[in-house]
This record gives sequence, C-alpha cells and structure tokens, in this order.
Amino acid sequence: MGKRHDTVVVGAGIAGLVAATRLADAGLSVVVLEARKRIGGRILGFRHGRRAVQLGGRWTGPGQGRIKALAAELGVGLSHSPAFESSSGSMAGELELVAAVRRIDELADRVPLEAPWQAPDAGTWDHQTLATWLEREVAGDRARTLAGILMGFLPEPGECSLLHAFTYLKSNGGLASIMGLDGPAHDSELFVGGAHALTDRLGERLVDAVRLDSPVLRILHGPDGVTAFTDDGAVSARRAIVTMPPVLAGRLVFDPPMPSRRDYLTQRMPIRGKVAFAALYDEPFWRDTPGVSSISTRNVLAWDEGGDDDPACFSGLCSIARSRELAAMPPDERSDAVLGDLADSLGPRALDVVGYHAVDWAAEPWSRGCNSFLATGSWTAYGGALRPAVGSIHWAGAEYAERFMGQMEGAVGTAEDVARAILEA
Repeated sequence: MGKRHDTVVVGAGIAGLVAATRLADAGLSVVVLEARKRIGGRILGFRHGRRAVQLGGRWTGPGQGRIKALAAELGVGLSHSPAFESSSGSMAGELELVAAVRRIDELADRVPLEAPWQAPDAGTWDHQTLATWLEREVAGDRARTLAGILMGFLPEPGECSLLHAFTYLKSNGGLASIMGLDGPAHDSELFVGGAHALTDRLGERLVDAVRLDSPVLRILHGPDGVTAFTDDGAVSARRAIVTMPPVLAGRLVFDPPMPSRRDYLTQRMPIRGKVAFAALYDEPFWRDTPGVSSISTRNVLAWDEGGDDDPACFSGLCSIARSRELAAMPPDERSDAVLGDLADSLGPRALDVVGYHAVDWAAEPWSRGCNSFLATGSWTAYGGALRPAVGSIHWAGAEYAERFMGQMEGAVGTAEDVARAILEA
C-alpha cells in the first residue's frame, strides 16, 4: 500500500484541484485520484487554431469573488462575454414576465441557504415540482418562457423540487440577477484562454500528486483514516475529500456504509446532461445582423463566443429533449442535425463550418451530466446530510455550495472551505 498520506482527493475537477493545492501549499501530502484520462472534470476545453474551444463550465460574473481571486493567483485574465446581452435586454421590456421573475425572487429570498428545509413554507414547496408551480402561478406563455430559462440550470422542471429551485436561485443571487435584469448577468465574463486555463495551471502545480485513469471503486474509512481502492492498488490517508457529484459519489462502495440519510440523499439527487457543441467558421457572419449574439429555440440555446480569434465560434447547448434525440441517432448524423438547428436561426451559412466539436455530457461515464437537482421531498427529508463530513470523509464540489450552487464559484468555495477545515482540525 506504500506511504500513508495526509489527504486523498477523489476527482480532479476544479474542486479537487483547488482543495489539493491549498493542502499541498500548507505542507500536507496529497494524492488526487482521477477516473478520466484528463483533469478538469466538467470543465473541458482545448485550442482549435487560435480559438479556445469550451464545451464545459466557462462563465463567471458579479459576486463570484473566489474564482476570480483564484484566476488572479494563477495569472488568468477575465474578458467580457457578449453572449446574452440582447436576450436580457429584450426581457427587460416584458413587464409581466419581469413581474413574475420578481415574485419568484421574493419567495426564494425566504430560503435560509444553510438549511433550506427550515424555510417557512419548506414542506409545501418541497412536495411540488417547479413545473407544477409555474403552471399554476404564472400565466401560459410566460410560464413556458420561464421554464425555458430555468431549464438552462434546473434541467427537469417536472421532477425538480420547488424548494430546490428556490434554493438554487437564491444561492445564485436570484433569477433577476442570473438573467441580468438589474446589471451584468451571472454569465457576463469569461476567462481568457478558457476556464480550462484554471484547471490546467492547477494541474501543473500538482503534477506529482495527480493520478489519471484511476477511478476509485471503494473507500474503507474509520477512526484511523481512509483507504481508497482503485484497480491499480490503494491509497491510504488520514482524510478523504470526495468531489464527485452526489449521485456518482453514492455509487462508490463505502465500508462501513454511509449513514442511511446520506445514502437516500444521493439516490434523490439526479444529474442531467445535454449535448454541448462548438461550431467553427471562417468568419462571424452572424455579426452582420445587429443584435444576433445568441439564439434560443426548442432545440438549442447558442451564442457567439466573441473575440477576434480565428476561427470564429458559435457555441451552444442542446435542450434535454434534443440531446436525447441526438443520442438515438447514428453518430455520423448528429453534427448535421445540430448545424441544421443553427441554420434554422442563422441561415444556410451556419452549415459551412471549418470545424465542429461536441460532447454528450449525459454519456460521459464519470460525469453522467452537467446539472444536479433534488427531487420532490428530498430537501426536507434528507437535505441535512448533503454537506456535513462523515467521519474522515469530506465533500466538495458545485452541488455542495451554499453560495453559487452549481457554479464553478461554488465548487472553488467548497474546496477552499474543506481544505481550511482539514488544516484547522
């Protein structure tokens, strides 16, 4: 089994890399076990010519100070994102829709982020879905519009607990803030060179600590520490930090088993994934039409990545329904289908790409999706088991954050908080 380390980190996404870096910088011995053949987790990017192509997490915005501080520490700059300026501006003119957004935020503001199950109406909210509430409380077309917006980060309104939706929205500053109704939106900034510049530079600092292609299968834990088992052996440490999405963490074999509430929680916190794509062009022809920085249709939400780097790039996410349709197609037909979706809005020039990249996050074995959510009844029954450590096993990642849940900012914050707790123990 070899040397006993201070901490073993499961997962080399941004949370795992940040936690490991903070501990290593403090002099602790750390091993990071990553199932993939690459670091980054749900951050995925690379260069195509001079263009940074991004197919995973990418944005930041107002209030996200911890990831911005990390970027400054790593020498990664920030740039303005033009992606959704036109859509947020047009939304501001929809008075009834804006009123519905304000009402949602008033209700969400009642949720105590440290304990959502203690919200005044927690029981009522947790036992209905977001879709049910929208259909009842928001008139027809506006409900569908809001559902479309919310599905960008709460992917299954028909399954997602209303309490979870309110918790997520408050955690991210409110729906009005997310949409940019009162100022820059939460997706108003990009990292120069792509968000993967952050994980790449963290990986360079941890090159001797990270073990790729090493999925953890079982964790033995007790008063004397932990042992994480992979196909290639075992790593023993005083503590473990598990940074996998809760539903995937629940698939690990823990010995002894997790407490029942923790186990039930992971079964009730599914993850959903979409197809992310990047279409590359000789020139940004869509800029010839004023106001076309993004498009939103039944099939795709897509945007201009901005900048003058070659090639020009229009990136996007397919809806969950469209992603499922694509998954059922022969692989060689999927790109044509997505480009056809773009052409419906941008015209036939959208078919003339010089490059095309895509990833189906639902099919990624070590992610199985992008966004997690708690199903109805789960916050009030099991929510208290989401964040606390279980003995010597700690949790970090976007799903565990009180502030900026589901965002890279939240992942960085939980990683730094867990590292601090370990150092102070």
